[in-house]
Amino acid sequence: MSVDFTLRKYGHFCEILKSLSCPILAVEDFMARNHPDGFCIILRHDVDRQLPAAIRMAKLEAEIGIRASYYVRMTPGIFKPTALKQIASMGHEIGYHYEVLPKAKGNLSKAIEIFEAELKALREVFSVSTISMHGSPLSRWNSLDLWKVYDFTNYDIDAELSLSFNYANSYYFTDTGRSWNADRFNLRDRVNSRKPSESIKTTDHLIDFLCRKYPSPIFINVHPNRWAATAVDFLIGSMQDWTANVAKWFVSLPRN
Repeated sequence: MSVDFTLRKYGHFCEILKSLSCPILAVEDFMARNHPDGFCIILRHDVDRQLPAAIRMAKLEAEIGIRASYYVRMTPGIFKPTALKQIASMGHEIGYHYEVLPKAKGNLSKAIEIFEAELKALREVFSVSTISMHGSPLSRWNSLDLWKVYDFTNYDIDAELSLSFNYANSYYFTDTGRSWNADRFNLRDRVNSRKPSESIKTTDHLIDFLCRKYPSPIFINVHPNRWAATAVDFLIGSMQDWTANVAKWFVSLPRN
């Protein structure tokens, strides 16, 4: 049994997914199939930081024969078109991981201007049809609030991952907090999905769950920076997530 949250463990996870003989879909593929019912896996990645980790993960998936969606932040460390083209060249979808309300400090008109400019810049390199909100958990502003005033479909966007799907008949798993059930450290990466009857904490627990082949779509959100390629990466990543979890816990405390 390999150490959890390592690239080696993720490779084992992907091999198991492939062995299930079910559709493994990028988000745009799920859209193209008109949201099919039944057992299928929709695999996405939020590229929050450490772009090289995303490239390693994309290569591993491509070698196994898996296509996934990669949602990229428009930050200097992530929006590197030459590097991102490596991910696209392996057959993966590139999407927009927007965080415009925190950038605009809550100003809606400024936020939509940032959205338009960043989407245009990303589309100059890639065909972008789906978007995903970056939670920005330490910010007071939630970028989903942008769509209470504006309509993302006006920008030729087929899906916003938090808003466009009916998750009530699906399962949704995310590795936020370096666990598959760290709800207290997951402030915004939440949807109204079905809940497993048992605790799904480790990747091995998730594998056991998936092998039962429940007749429902299963959304899986994996952050590449959490899956270490080396022991040093593992130690640094563990400390970063521990620090972030403490900060999220503090932010989540009730205020008078």
